[in-house]
Amino acid sequence: MERDIPPPRRTPSLRALPWCLLLAAGLAGCVAPPGESPPSPAPLSTCPIDELAFTQATGCLNDGSVEFCLPSGDEALVARVREIAPTIKAGSSAGRAGCDLPEETLYFFPTGDAECVAHHGALVDAAWEKLCRIATLPEVRAIVPTWYE
Repeated sequence: MERDIPPPRRTPSLRALPWCLLLAAGLAGCVAPPGESPPSPAPLSTCPIDELAFTQATGCLNDGSVEFCLPSGDEALVARVREIAPTIKAGSSAGRAGCDLPEETLYFFPTGDAECVAHHGALVDAAWEKLCRIATLPEVRAIVPTWYE
């Protein structure tokens, strides 16, 4: 009586296992079920309030934005900040943030209806979280309210 003998099984090398696990873990964070958005970054445990010239409660007490400086020409850094806050806009002056022109460029983070609970009121949690993330960047010395004269 003849039996079908299955081909021998190949066992993967254990050297590849850590790389496979790392790849699987990395890809798992990129996939969202249909109809759901990808997961948000984990909330910050603390906000570097020394870099912020306002609190969440007073974050919209300004002329429509808060501002900060970034090194001029550092497109990778600007791209990282735009990942956090896509609505930032570049300015051309030193601003209230006191950018060192031409080595630094002024950027504005808008504080409109989507970012504020009320005109000249508090920042919504999502806007506060974005500003806290920007403030954690070592290149950002301060984030201050915008006041036009």
